[in-house]
Amino acid sequence: MEQSYRTRAVLVPLDPTRAQAQLLRSYCGASRKAYNWTVATVKSNMDTRSDQRRSGVAEADLTKSLSWTRYSMTPLWNSVKDEVAPWHRDVTTHAFRSGVTNASIALKNFNETKKGGRQGAPVGFPKFKGRYSKQSVTFTETRTQAGWFSDDSRHVRLVLPLHAADPHIARRRDQLQWIHTTESLRRLKSKVSSGDWSVQALTISFTGGRWQASFSMRQLVAPAPKAVQLLGPVVGVDLGVTHLATLSVPVTGLTDANGHVTNPRHLDAELERLAKLNRQLSRCVKGSKNRAKIIRRRQRLYGRITRSRNLYLHRLTTTLTGSFETVVLEDLRVASMVKKSRDITTHGLSRSILDAGFFELRRQLTYKTDDRGHRVVVIGQFYPSTKMCSHCGVTKAKLALSDRIFECSNCGVNLNRDLNAARNIHREGLRLLGNEASTVAGHQLETQNADSRDHETEPLRWRRRHRYQSRTTQPQREL
Repeated sequence: MEQSYRTRAVLVPLDPTRAQAQLLRSYCGASRKAYNWTVATVKSNMDTRSDQRRSGVAEADLTKSLSWTRYSMTPLWNSVKDEVAPWHRDVTTHAFRSGVTNASIALKNFNETKKGGRQGAPVGFPKFKGRYSKQSVTFTETRTQAGWFSDDSRHVRLVLPLHAADPHIARRRDQLQWIHTTESLRRLKSKVSSGDWSVQALTISFTGGRWQASFSMRQLVAPAPKAVQLLGPVVGVDLGVTHLATLSVPVTGLTDANGHVTNPRHLDAELERLAKLNRQLSRCVKGSKNRAKIIRRRQRLYGRITRSRNLYLHRLTTTLTGSFETVVLEDLRVASMVKKSRDITTHGLSRSILDAGFFELRRQLTYKTDDRGHRVVVIGQFYPSTKMCSHCGVTKAKLALSDRIFECSNCGVNLNRDLNAARNIHREGLRLLGNEASTVAGHQLETQNADSRDHETEPLRWRRRHRYQSRTTQPQREL
């Protein structure tokens, strides 16, 4: 049997010293310098060729176009780095290589979008990064896999410049070589030492007011373990704001008797503290040390909110994927839902939708079910799960957001609207699974006219609407 691999990211919080943090900031600045130089060089070359075409220069006499790959831009950067960055010997060469690589990837995405070969939202030409952009740097030096970790499994190796012009770095090389981590790396180190996992790259970034390391791991895919004592083969999940999720099958310890999962509202719990920090920030003088201190406090607050939300979602998704073989969800368009809530001037609804983290929940469910050999079935966004009666199948014409109880005028059933939607999602998932072997669409999303042959239709072109996309905003389902 042929072995298969997958790439995953492992996040590790870092606790650098003051000298190490200063060195990391200089690395991120060097990466940003190389990124901006690459984008500026490509833009200048494109503008020059465009001006020559407008002036009537023949195509054969135009300035030679640049290749946007990192294999072509890196040697070009090395030839001019003495003039562009005379201080380049104070930082490692991996920092500049990281910036050139990121710029090449951004240019590649722009080119594929322009040609219509990239899925998802259109990607424009890369913008220049400023000093307040996200700070990150990537290292790809992996000659020795176990060399990333210290003997005590509590430190990560920091790549230092070979010939530093700064004597301070050369003198303190042994103290700056290892960055302390707040979590043990024993399990990660054992996986790498055994050969099951391999480190492809290490990205160090400043996120949420603290430094963190992201290991890009190439993992050997092992046979999926069989689930023990599954509560059921299929569960329907209705996402919302009043309740984060409503399950068609209640789970002890996770939901109440009706299948409701509590929405903790992590951002709303910290709104008063966030408003206080914003008031203090508005009174500070720009460029002062006190302003920088308050900005760091606000960053740490946002980071704590994000980590709390992710931990709560991990608990929910781990329980769902370990208890059911198939999880059925709706294809929610979060951006359109937020825009619609702002248009109808519903106070706080758009913030609550973003605070729930619907996309992150779906992302976690997708890779966790794949690890266990289970699956996620996504039904279409136009399926009337909320307005349809789960008992008789009659669909209501209108159902206000304030109506929390679904009352069917046909059969007289009376139950919670979220539970009614979860049962409809459950039933639609069973229908798609039953028709998977005999229909063309299977359990994949159908287009608006029920034609599932998206690979045979005309591809999406640059700045052009899809032929099935209406010019008016499509109505979204009620929460």
